Amino acid sequence: MCISFNLLRLHWKRLSLMLSVAFLASCSSPGPGAGGAGSVGTNARAVAPRGEHDAFVVLSGGGTPLSNNYSQYLQARALNDWLRERYPAQAVWTFFGAGNRPEVAPVFADTRKQNKESGLLVESWLPGPLTENRPATREEILKALREEILPRVAKGGTLFLFVGDHGELSRTEPRESIITLWQMENRGAAGGNWRTNPAQVLGVTELRSALEAGLGRGRVVFCFTCCHSGGFHFLGQPRNAAPNPSWFTGFVPAAAADWSAEPGRVTMAGFTATTEDSLAAGCAPDPDPDRWAGSERFIPEALIGRDLMSGERKGEGLGSFAEAFEQAMFVNRTIDKPHSTAEALLDAYATLIETVLAPSEALAPAIRAQVERYLRGVDGAEPVSTDPTLQAQRRLYARFVDALVSQNPLSESLLRTGTRAQLEAAIGPVTGNAQGRSRRRMNEEVRRQWTDVIRPVWKAAVDAGTVPGLGAAAREFELHLITLEEMSPRRDLTPGNRDAVRNELFWKSSYALPALTDAAKAVEMARWEAARRTSILAWARASESEAVREAAEKWGGPVRPDAPANPGFSGPPRAARKEALQRALAYRRAIAAWDFLLAVDEKGALARLAALRQLERTPLPRPGL
Repeated sequence: MCISFNLLRLHWKRLSLMLSVAFLASCSSPGPGAGGAGSVGTNARAVAPRGEHDAFVVLSGGGTPLSNNYSQYLQARALNDWLRERYPAQAVWTFFGAGNRPEVAPVFADTRKQNKESGLLVESWLPGPLTENRPATREEILKALREEILPRVAKGGTLFLFVGDHGELSRTEPRESIITLWQMENRGAAGGNWRTNPAQVLGVTELRSALEAGLGRGRVVFCFTCCHSGGFHFLGQPRNAAPNPSWFTGFVPAAAADWSAEPGRVTMAGFTATTEDSLAAGCAPDPDPDRWAGSERFIPEALIGRDLMSGERKGEGLGSFAEAFEQAMFVNRTIDKPHSTAEALLDAYATLIETVLAPSEALAPAIRAQVERYLRGVDGAEPVSTDPTLQAQRRLYARFVDALVSQNPLSESLLRTGTRAQLEAAIGPVTGNAQGRSRRRMNEEVRRQWTDVIRPVWKAAVDAGTVPGLGAAAREFELHLITLEEMSPRRDLTPGNRDAVRNELFWKSSYALPALTDAAKAVEMARWEAARRTSILAWARASESEAVREAAEKWGGPVRPDAPANPGFSGPPRAARKEALQRALAYRRAIAAWDFLLAVDEKGALARLAALRQLERTPLPRPGL
């Protein structure tokens, strides 16, 4: 009886395993020949894995206290808390700013927060404490990857990587996307010699090397919400697509030398807020509940089902980065250009068709016909393929366009039926990369009204203590700024040039070092800095000196007493029309390129596309495991 019972139990286990495999197969998508794995738009969800070998990493809070904004802290805090509620502490890593933790006295204020007060935006700084937080520095991150994170996933787990940091393009060739890490370093034994280290960055090449060195049988699913993040699709995806040599009857271009029939193992894929050469929305020191917008907010809120500002429940949360990305796309009307690694692959093939195949005079006739079909597809013609996965993605794109139309109703015709030429004409010329947010320097003639006419008289009044309402801390700070300008004439600390003054405010106000912060002094200085230009102009216009009054008129322009105060709250004031048109064109190119690959039966590319889509849709493991 025991032997028979054991055999029966063995057969039952085998049958259960077969049924489980069959069920998982039914939840997956058609294979490579059908165009890829699943669609983000499908309702079916893959079964969540156990997650014993998975890791969850949040990386944010880079740059300096002048640029590490409060919205970044809100995002990192929400993700960190949510992950630690769901998963064991040993599976979660968070790197934010200087590494402040709630239980440890902070040594540095790393988070910039603007407060709205009487129509002004008043600067302040605070430590950004997070549970089990670590400094977001290059050495700390790479060491943790090498010694802790990758060993956990190397046996077949998944690293879920969420990067909400600043991003930029490297200044050296070859240009690539880089993450701006925490750059403040203490170089003094007494803790008072803080300097910025611009080398605290992490680029695509270095991150790829670190991941490949220890990933083993593991995989990476990522989500980047920072500027210039699109280059991180090249962690696991070649930058350029290679043409199949068999597509040519005569001269074969050099690019075909990189072609391979085998797609190679896909280990890294995910989502980015924008393209390699573009800025992203969000990232504000003064996030407003009604106006803070962009992938920075929309993707994590969809993922965790909570409002990032209030922490209030907004839903049940979602099961994967892919689902959160899709939901965010329906409400994101900003300058973001969100896309996935699979879409980056299709974009590479679209570029190949447009720049290599279309101009070639050596294409086989059958391939030439498919190139012509691609061009018609970008102009708006429907794809010929009936592949179910392609058609599902096409329907999803149609829903995205519906959302763009609702946000840009005057552009409905262009978004829905405009040809490529019409879309590109409306988009306008490509402006190229914007390295940072450069400020507008005042016209030198106008600035001289401050330095040569107003400032000497103003300084004398401040020295004499005759300026009404100017407190002791504000007076001290104003004299400090004037002295710096006098010592270095090329230094522009003109009232109103807040970017330049902000660094001085951070250090002189005592905000920098929390243990030494004098709250009353800090607030007084910050309020003065916010009102400085308006207050000095009002003083100058009321001066007894005709020269000072005339200089104020040239510097500040005509008085508009009835104009409402406008502190310039964060968030987009209108729909981003140009980016909406760019998104619509990108959807056309993706579907047309996919249709081309199916028509020419490019098996290797289709297999890679399927693998990327499947990896992107990796479900988060069940909580508590």
